[in-house]
Amino acid sequence: AWMASESAAMEALEAYTRAIELCRQTGKTSELPRAVGMLQTCHYVAGDCLRALELAEEALHLGQQAEDPMLVAAGHWRLGFTWFTLAEHTAARAHLKQISAYYQPEHHHAFVSLCGSDPGPSALAYDACSLWCLGYPEQALQRSQEALALARELNHSPTLAEIYHFAGCLLSSMRHDAQSLKESADELLQWAGDKGMRGWVAAGLLYQGEALVRLGQVQVGTVRMREGMAGFRARGAGIHLSGTRCCIAEAQAIAGHFEDGLATLDEALTLAERTGERLWQPELYRVKGELLLVQGDERGVDASLQAESCFQLAIETARQQQAKSWELRSTLSLCRLLQRQGKRTEARRTLAEIYSWFTEGFETADLQEAKALLEE
Repeated sequence: AWMASESAAMEALEAYTRAIELCRQTGKTSELPRAVGMLQTCHYVAGDCLRALELAEEALHLGQQAEDPMLVAAGHWRLGFTWFTLAEHTAARAHLKQISAYYQPEHHHAFVSLCGSDPGPSALAYDACSLWCLGYPEQALQRSQEALALARELNHSPTLAEIYHFAGCLLSSMRHDAQSLKESADELLQWAGDKGMRGWVAAGLLYQGEALVRLGQVQVGTVRMREGMAGFRARGAGIHLSGTRCCIAEAQAIAGHFEDGLATLDEALTLAERTGERLWQPELYRVKGELLLVQGDERGVDASLQAESCFQLAIETARQQQAKSWELRSTLSLCRLLQRQGKRTEARRTLAEIYSWFTEGFETADLQEAKALLEE
């Protein structure tokens, strides 16, 4: 009941913690896997990814001990979306495949009773986002369409809102597809607003604001993003806000507030280290480098070394995550800087190496930009 209220995260966390204590005191453990799983959701939504990971592992272990296939599948789902947020995309996909292999639409009601939403379409949505990060943009879009189709067929409000968020908004945000992001955010806002789901309304405002910024309506978009962040905080949520902070920093730079933008990025990077939410780390470093360059140009100061350091750190972080799409975007920023410095041969070699890795998605913006820069 507290979870459904969408504004009582601490009360829900305390209730599940007490339920776990009672299970262990009485030795009647049939409710223990569910209570641990839902406590994991509380920590995840709050943005405490490292604690969420521990609880997801415990939930899976309890499901395996109980020899209950549905509890095991739910445990894999929780580990999948948590590893995704920790930017361990290969591990995330390994767990998400387990739920996809087990899932059938007739499991819907039982899963909703166990998890609060349906892990079947949710696993597809998270898998789509992981595929994009790993460098498979066409497969990512196909998987997102599968997730949306299944969620619409099931027509369960919390599940559909979740799929609009991840398969629609988050994927479009990572791809920098502003028009698709606007459409997905509008859809999420309308659906969540009609159903009275305030938490998902806040998410819709965040992404609608980001879309408006990227479409040139910077002031309106920034206000919308801040409104969405306030809505998130009001319900005790803190997950997946690094990308929003990244876009706010870009908007601050467009308005000429470079110091504010850099401070916003540093805040996001510090938060990522503390909570483990490292999904956006490469992009945060890359945008920091871009802001340093523009700030230097505005002040007549050479910021090349600082910017190059940020771009190199972005590339290194992306490689650690095996996140080829983030690596490509960061390499583009580095190579534009190398070209500006007259290091055209080095720029061409560096960009050609990452560009040649890709086998699909050549119509996407990043790969089109890479191709154009190589030709130039």
